Amino acid sequence: MRRVINRLLVLVMLCIPAVVQGKTSLALFNLTPASIDAIGLDGDLLFSMRKELERTQTYQLLSRRQMEEGLYRIGGAQVADTDKVITYGNDLGVNFILTGTIDIKRATIIVDFKLVDVSNSREASIWQESFLTQGELVSRAAEIVESLERRIRKAQSVKPDTSSAASSLTQFRSTIKGEQVLLEWTTVELGPVFYYNLYRGESESGPFEFVESTTEAKYVDNRVPQSGTYFYRLDIILESGDEIDGGMLARASISKAEVATDVSAPAILSHQIFVNGVALDFVPSIANKEKTAAYQVYYRESGGEWQLAVKVEDTGKINYSVTAVNILEADKQYEFAVTTLTVSGKESAKSSPIQITSAPSVTLTVNEAELTREVGLAWQPTASEYGVKVYRREAGSANWAPVAEVAAGHGGQYTDTKGLGDGITYEYAITLYDRLSESARTNIVQKNTKKLPAPAEFTASGGVKSVHLLWSEVPDNDVTGYRIFRTQGSLTPETLLDELADVSGRTKTQFVDGVDNSKPLQDGQEYHYLVVATNKFGGVGVVSETQTAVTKPRPDQAGSPVLTVQASSILVSWEPSNEIDIKQYRLYRRWNNGSWQQLATVPASETQFADSDLKPYAQTSYYVVAEDKDGLLSDPSDYAVAKSPDTIALQVTAEGGLRRTDLSWSQHRNIDGYRIYRRLQGSASWKLIKNITTPSITEFSDDDRRNLADGVTYDYVITAVDGDTETEQSNIVSATTKPVPMPPDQFQAVSGEVKKVVLSWVPLTDPDVKGYKIYRKDGSSFDLLDTLDSRTRSSYADEGNFFKKLKDGTEYEYQIVAYNQYDAIGPASASVVAQTKPVPARVEGLVASESIPNVVLNWQANPESDIGVYQVYRGSGCSSLRKLASVKNTSYVDADVSGGRSYCYRVSAIDNDELEGNPSSSVEITTTAVARGGQ
Repeated sequence: MRRVINRLLVLVMLCIPAVVQGKTSLALFNLTPASIDAIGLDGDLLFSMRKELERTQTYQLLSRRQMEEGLYRIGGAQVADTDKVITYGNDLGVNFILTGTIDIKRATIIVDFKLVDVSNSREASIWQESFLTQGELVSRAAEIVESLERRIRKAQSVKPDTSSAASSLTQFRSTIKGEQVLLEWTTVELGPVFYYNLYRGESESGPFEFVESTTEAKYVDNRVPQSGTYFYRLDIILESGDEIDGGMLARASISKAEVATDVSAPAILSHQIFVNGVALDFVPSIANKEKTAAYQVYYRESGGEWQLAVKVEDTGKINYSVTAVNILEADKQYEFAVTTLTVSGKESAKSSPIQITSAPSVTLTVNEAELTREVGLAWQPTASEYGVKVYRREAGSANWAPVAEVAAGHGGQYTDTKGLGDGITYEYAITLYDRLSESARTNIVQKNTKKLPAPAEFTASGGVKSVHLLWSEVPDNDVTGYRIFRTQGSLTPETLLDELADVSGRTKTQFVDGVDNSKPLQDGQEYHYLVVATNKFGGVGVVSETQTAVTKPRPDQAGSPVLTVQASSILVSWEPSNEIDIKQYRLYRRWNNGSWQQLATVPASETQFADSDLKPYAQTSYYVVAEDKDGLLSDPSDYAVAKSPDTIALQVTAEGGLRRTDLSWSQHRNIDGYRIYRRLQGSASWKLIKNITTPSITEFSDDDRRNLADGVTYDYVITAVDGDTETEQSNIVSATTKPVPMPPDQFQAVSGEVKKVVLSWVPLTDPDVKGYKIYRKDGSSFDLLDTLDSRTRSSYADEGNFFKKLKDGTEYEYQIVAYNQYDAIGPASASVVAQTKPVPARVEGLVASESIPNVVLNWQANPESDIGVYQVYRGSGCSSLRKLASVKNTSYVDADVSGGRSYCYRVSAIDNDELEGNPSSSVEITTTAVARGGQ
């Protein structure tokens, strides 16, 4: 009935509109940073949550200004302590306050939220959220608000019901264990229980602080802050979602060791469990005023006495990481806590302890199957969260050797395949390990590896250069093949056989020695054999019995060859072998000091062979081997030598090119290439100019422009190359390169040009001509004037340069040369002379007369026919004349004069090309003074 009432209450509260039931008030406190790195991280999250709550308007949100003014008025602060939050919340007049802590660990932002139900003086909900980036603090705000609203609704729907609580718990008792409290309880039949929420307070009426959630009907409170009497109450959360007050209180009075109340303990931020210890990360308390000397880490079994694990000297850091190892036993519950030790010897209370379970004790077993170089191990429990070290030794040995380190996640098993032998008994043990510690070795297990049996029915029979071996298949799936051993000569019990060959495949049960391998047998010799089975690791099993066989002897040799040198071949003949079963003769050849190669096989009925596949100039040797019908070969005959009649004929296919000569020769076989040499005709020294590595090439163009000269005759020879051997030289051929170009025809210069000389010529038609060079005489020698890079160019204008123009009326002398594509110049042309146009003659007959109030100038006309104007100059003195006027006539009236002053005049002629002649002689005149006011 109570469950039905609670559910109806939830439905009614959810269905009543806010305007009817009134809005629940809510305040958002700042989140307390757990480390320096977390300071300020809550700003974006709280701002975004406020915006979302203002948007949904589900609850009456206390503004930051109202909250801060209210806290200031009552002397409060935005804290995470539940008792203080309840006190401040009552003064602020809100129903719920969201508070908590924020931290950043390994780049992940972690927020521990605490929703405090102020109206009912309790913690309504505690939960944790993690954020991978700061951006998620904003993007997930709506999701966090939705979770917050859901928890508020749940807190409002389930109220502590002390009136009916006596029916929920039948027993709730506490037992003091040192500085811990063991709480145990039993409940009436309520249906499936999801978990229990345990609360602790310092009075029967509360307030109660949330301690822990647990799924078991017992709990050890190892976080009692100090000596005193405490009261515990219990809420029962059913799988249906209902939360029921247990209705009973458990009382516990505890006495803790005296600690300094003015010294605060560090806060443990995180911990990591190791096989035989733990690593703690903690931050010192910033509330301590006395200088800290050190921090002490304590541990104990659950319910046991605290023991000092490690002491850490204070170095002024903002956080510490410490490890305590080699102190734990397997399969036990432990607690760890940290205290602050000041320089005066004061020690704080212990921090809130963390609980761990030490690594389990494992039992090692071994796979029963006997395998080839493989042992399967397994252990229980699997302890997959830890690494495992596997130790091994041969039975009878006292020394363990590590063979493997198996990383966490192994699943409780390992197969050893490292360095195992065949037919050996091994012992194993394992340990759990991590990066800091290792457990004791487990129980010892023992296992034998497999050794393969010997092949049966092994036989050996001699043949031609071979022995045929047969044996029976070894019926074992681990057999991958067989290994054969052999020795030659006498056999004693101490004789060691050499490894001969490996045969792949379990079903392959024969081998022909001398045929199936590259170790040929001697003819007419006795051999002894063993065979063993091999496994996939190359290991061998038990050896077979020894078997012996003898090979067939070789035939008699043929006679020494006789050589006859012909025009294009060498005829080889020999005396036949005396053996009656000769099948054929093998003829071998070598050139110079090279290796011997089989040239031909000749039927037994023939005793000669014509060799036309020759090498130029080579010393060619031959010998003969007789072969019988079983393929046995005789000893080689003596060899004979003759010089090859093959020679190289070199010829010139084209000469007279611009620094180029084309050569060719006939193709030859059995060589690696050619070398071509050149020398200046008349010189004794040859120079290698080309190394040809493709023997099929039969022509070459010598176009070495750097080392060939124009119009010069050169000699050439060629040799053949065979490996490191070079043949003698061929015949000598000669060729002459094209000479440098002659100057162009009809080279001439045009006179009378204004400040320039125009040159012209008939361009050359030779495509190897690149251009021309123009020279002008300067003093007694000709200097390069310009280089023309066009063969078809037929004229050039010499206008001087920016710094030095051509002079007027001056004779200039020129030469021209042609140059080829390699910039080599030919001989100079005959000189040509031209004169630039002269300036006009000096003006003569200049006369100045006065025609008051003017001065009249007259002069003689110049003899040139192209005079354009006359330039009149005037000055007060003859040393400083300035241009006065330009006139086309031979007279000028100067009206810009004053009476009683002297003037000086000069006149020059300027032709139509703007060439100005030298000024005339100066004339001076003094004008008549005119009385002031007169005419």
